[in-house]
Amino acid sequence: MTARPFHQGATEDRLRVLQGRARSRRFVAPWMVVVLIAVIGFLGLIFARTSLDNSAFELAELERSVAEQSALNQQLSLTIARLENPAHIAPLAEELGMVIPVSTNQILVDLSPSGPTVVSVEAREEAQ
Repeated sequence: MTARPFHQGATEDRLRVLQGRARSRRFVAPWMVVVLIAVIGFLGLIFARTSLDNSAFELAELERSVAEQSALNQQLSLTIARLENPAHIAPLAEELGMVIPVSTNQILVDLSPSGPTVVSVEAREEAQ
């Protein structure tokens, strides 16, 4: 039997240490934070846009309601003006038996501290 001598130097020659970059560990956390912030921002923009659209719809409905009420107000104002017209009131008053007075009498009321007294126009003309 033949034996080979054990060489410690031979095993050292096969193994060697290479100098180079250390293996870096990938960090997932910073990318996840950036993605999370982007998603939250995107969802926030969608929520803000939806809120603004809802407000715009409410505003359009209120403007439509205001336009309808303005038209009704104008129609009622025209009706009031037509009903207050003397040409409309005169025939209705005549149906009720009212007539336009031929002469008018002025009544003066004396409000002196001694007490109110009613003085007619004829009495005043006699006093003068």
